[in-house]
Amino acid sequence: MLTQIDPKLSALADALSVPDGGFSIVAATGEYVTSGYAVSIYPERERIITGGVTGEDLADYLREHADALTLPGRVFGGWRDPASGAAFLDVSVTTRDLPTALALARAHGQLAVFDFAALTSISTDAAGLPAAA
Repeated sequence: MLTQIDPKLSALADALSVPDGGFSIVAATGEYVTSGYAVSIYPERERIITGGVTGEDLADYLREHADALTLPGRVFGGWRDPASGAAFLDVSVTTRDLPTALALARAHGQLAVFDFAALTSISTDAAGLPAAA
């Protein structure tokens, strides 16, 4: 698992320096997730950083949440909210289905899901999309 400061963590931190910037990787391998929708499902593991993010911040998060990040289907995510400017680090899952992603996000109190095809966030309150049951 990526837990030491290395160029990959520095590059991931740099991805959080711009509005709506972010990443989703498989923590055990460092491979980028490239399809489907990412959803944070552990709000209690979310870390919010209001300033800049460093590779050390990411390494600390990975060490602290290794138990959840090693579960099958879990990924390490980071996102810079364009509205607030805050960076969010989390443990996420990915799904291929947008309605499922939005329902999971709403159930876990999330602001958005990330669409890998469009490379953008989709708000959980996006107009015209079905509300969670």
